[in-house]
Amino acid sequence: MKINGIDIKKYDAKQLTADVQPPSFSNSYEWLTGAAMPTEFETEVQMGHLKLSIYFKGKDRNNIIRAASEFMSNFTKACKMELDGYKGTYIGFITTNDYEKKNVKQRYIVNLEFDGFFVDDDLSITFDGKTSASFYKVGTRDAPCVVEVYAKSALTNYTIAGLGEDDIIIESLAAGKTVVIDAKTGLVTIDGANAFDKVNMWTFPVLKTGETALTFSSTKARVTIRYTPMWI
Repeated sequence: MKINGIDIKKYDAKQLTADVQPPSFSNSYEWLTGAAMPTEFETEVQMGHLKLSIYFKGKDRNNIIRAASEFMSNFTKACKMELDGYKGTYIGFITTNDYEKKNVKQRYIVNLEFDGFFVDDDLSITFDGKTSASFYKVGTRDAPCVVEVYAKSALTNYTIAGLGEDDIIIESLAAGKTVVIDAKTGLVTIDGANAFDKVNMWTFPVLKTGETALTFSSTKARVTIRYTPMWI
C-alpha cells in the first residue's frame, strides 16, 4: 500500500483490511397531483466510503506511536492511496480514526475511515482538423477536463459544442498558439498567461458519463481533451 506515493513500509506498517463501500444515493423526483408520471430530476452522487485497518509493529509502544503519528500526518488534507488488491488510486478525505492496542507491546492497529472515490491514470484524446467526432468517456462519475486548442491557422470565433450545455467559443487565437481551458484549476491560459478574454463560455467543461458527441466550427484547429477517469 502507498499513500501519496510513499510505501507504508516506511512506517513499519502494512495494510490489514480495506473495505470499499459505494456511495448511498436516491433518485430525486416529484409526482404532482393529477400527473400521469413523476418528474425526475438529476441525481447527485456523493462520495463512497472506505474502512481501512493498518497494522504497525516496532521495538516498543513509544516507537510505534511515533511511527503511527508520522503516518497520520499524511491525512491532514485529501490524500491519494494505492490500496493492496485494488486497481486505481483512491482519493480519500479522512472522517474518523482510532488506535487499537494489542496484548503484545510491539503491535498496534490503526483503524481509519474515509469518504472518497477511485480514479485511474489520466487519459487524452486528440481531434485534428475535425468538424465532428465522438468518444466514450471512461469512468462512472462526471469528470472535469482540460481542453487544449491549438490554432493551425488564425482562429476567430472557433466554436466547440458538446462539452456542456453551452458552447465554448475561442474568440481569437493566433496561428501556432494554444489556449488551455482547465476545469480542474479554473484557469484559461496561453503560454501560461491569463487568457480569459480570448474565450467565451458560461461554465468550465465537464465530461458526462457515456458517449460524448462533439462538433467543431472549422478544420483549422487541433483539439486535445484530457481527463481523469473517476469511479463511483
